[in-house]
Amino acid sequence: MIELKNIQVEFSRDGASATAAVDDVSLTILEGEVFGIIGLSGAGKSTLVRCINLLNRPTSGSVIVDGKDLTKMSESELREERRSIGMIFQHFNLLSSRTVYGNVALPLELAGMPKDKIREKVMPLIELVGLSEHVNKYPSQLSGGQKQRVGIARALSSDPKILLSDEATSALDPETTQATLQLLKKINKELGLTIVMITHEMDVVKQICNRVVVMNKGVVVEEGDVLEVFRDPKNEVTQAMLGTALAARTIPASMVERVKKVLNTPGENGRKNHLIRLTFVGSSTTEPVLSRACSKFDLDFNILLGQVDEIQSESYGTLTIVMEGTTENFRQALNYIAERGVRVEELTNV
Repeated sequence: MIELKNIQVEFSRDGASATAAVDDVSLTILEGEVFGIIGLSGAGKSTLVRCINLLNRPTSGSVIVDGKDLTKMSESELREERRSIGMIFQHFNLLSSRTVYGNVALPLELAGMPKDKIREKVMPLIELVGLSEHVNKYPSQLSGGQKQRVGIARALSSDPKILLSDEATSALDPETTQATLQLLKKINKELGLTIVMITHEMDVVKQICNRVVVMNKGVVVEEGDVLEVFRDPKNEVTQAMLGTALAARTIPASMVERVKKVLNTPGENGRKNHLIRLTFVGSSTTEPVLSRACSKFDLDFNILLGQVDEIQSESYGTLTIVMEGTTENFRQALNYIAERGVRVEELTNV
């Protein structure tokens, strides 16, 4: 388990007063989970994660890994502890003069491991990341995705318990990003590694992370299970970063006036129009909950926006509708829908 307690990281330049890149951040990362730290450029996420292995030493606060406070260790103790914390980088950081094998073997050579033991260690790692056919190639002969796989194998060479991923997919095309994320999932599952993902891409978070924190200007502005954060983002920074993932939650400007007109137009026999957002998770995405409610309580509905996605292998969808009916039937229908595991929100502001 990783505990960051009241982490403060301050920088000063040219004699100016210090500014906080990370400002009093505390969080806990559980053993074996994939934990996401997301934020725009300059949010402080990379600075924070580099505190975990003390590549950035915090100005104040504690970094506790498996019950040991790294900030209180001597340099020799810290060097030993860092062997249990691997790191992969956005731009791979491979040595151009070394082959795939040589790059993966480098940390073991620096640790003084015998050559025969190194080979016993390196070859299975190269096979794990799918590069057995490229073992003698140099970085210049590899694609971006292959280079990143070398970086992952190198990070695994010292048998780490924790893997830090600093924007590891940002330099990759979408197809290669998918392959890299699948590899990291495999590593997390088969090796039981705790993985900390730094990214600015919500698509990465929703595919691989169990929990996530959102950073802005050095502070954590939101945190929680990934599904819950997508389902109900509280902070405006989170909402902005979700971008297209929230497209189905926002009524386009071209529709706003028409929707307002419909909501303000009464129906016959005391029927009124209501604007509703429904959020479906899991099995509720495939059940006809809405149609059954409308049939049971004599309601009509018109779909304005809708989207179904998948987050951590769990179906997730949103639906924005105009529902027409009497007030009593409308309330009964909302209760009926909510009892079946669907989140219901009546939108009063368009």
